[in-house]
Amino acid sequence: MTDTNKTKEITSTSTIAQDSSEMFDTYKHGVLKVTEGISKFQPQYAQSISNLQQEYLQMTKEFVNKVFAAQRNWAGSSNVTSTSTTFPTSTYAPYAEQFRRQSNEITAQALSVFDTSNQLAINAINAARENVKLYGKAIDAVTEFNNNVANAWSSFFTSAQRQQYFRQ
Repeated sequence: MTDTNKTKEITSTSTIAQDSSEMFDTYKHGVLKVTEGISKFQPQYAQSISNLQQEYLQMTKEFVNKVFAAQRNWAGSSNVTSTSTTFPTSTYAPYAEQFRRQSNEITAQALSVFDTSNQLAINAINAARENVKLYGKAIDAVTEFNNNVANAWSSFFTSAQRQQYFRQ
C-alpha cells in the first residue's frame, strides 16, 4: 500500500467518523429538545388535573348540601299529606340512635378504606419512581457494557488489520 492510498484511507475513515458523530449529535439534540418540550407542559397538566379534582370535590360538597337541604325542607313541609310516608319523630328515638351509630361506623370504615387505598396508591407511585431510577442505572450499565464490547472488538480488529498490514 502506498503512502498516498494510506493517507486517502485515513482521511476517508476520519470523514466517515466525523459525519457519524455529527449525525448522532443531531439526533441526540433533537431527542433532548423534544424531551425538554414535553417537560415544560408536565407541570401545567399536573396543575390542571389538580384544579379539576378540587372543583369536582367542591361541586360534590355543594350537591350533597343541596340534596340534604331539599330533603330536610320536604320532610319538614306541612304540604306532605301522604299517609304512607312517615318521618322520624321523638317516638323513633331508639331507631334514630341506632341509625346514627351505624352511619358513624360506616363513615369511619369508609374513611379508613380511603386512607388505606390512598396510602397504597402513594406507595405504588413511589415504587414506580424508584423503578425509574433503577431503570436509569440499568441503562447506564448496559451502555457501559456495550461500549466495552465495541471497544474490545474495535481493538481486536485494529490489531488484526495491523498484523495483516505488516505481513504484506
